[in-house]
Amino acid sequence: MPRLEWVPGPEPKRLTEDGATQIIELFLAETGEIYSDVSIRHLPIPAWDANLILIDLDQPSPQPIQGVLWATPFKDTIVRVAAFVICETHQSKGLGNIAWERFRQIASESGYHEVQLEVKANNTGAQRFYKLRGLTVRQELVGYYQSGLGYMMRGPLNP
Repeated sequence: MPRLEWVPGPEPKRLTEDGATQIIELFLAETGEIYSDVSIRHLPIPAWDANLILIDLDQPSPQPIQGVLWATPFKDTIVRVAAFVICETHQSKGLGNIAWERFRQIASESGYHEVQLEVKANNTGAQRFYKLRGLTVRQELVGYYQSGLGYMMRGPLNP
């Protein structure tokens, strides 16, 4: 059984070539969304402890990236989750909850009170995850995702 752990991750612009490729492949496999090296590296994600990557501690360094949670300050009291994805083989094992709680604590300690994110309309599992954490759909997003309708969700960091 792998020893998976969420650790602080680099800003997208500081990813190694291999790290960027792994994240591109992870998004394609789990969401169907296609990103390029340039589009990943130009995401406006700052360096802070709320940016997490999921790695297997039993693998030699640099460990393969098994998940990503990237967040960025959005408005005065709102933090935006720009990316949250976990490799399918590690889903439904509580790892999403661990990342969310760590992100939530860091963002709260940094003065944020609300969280906002975008999710595909057909990703009902992710929507259920976010609704259990107090987020609600606030707006439909037509044309946001290449593959179809999306939703903007928002809610309190500490429901």
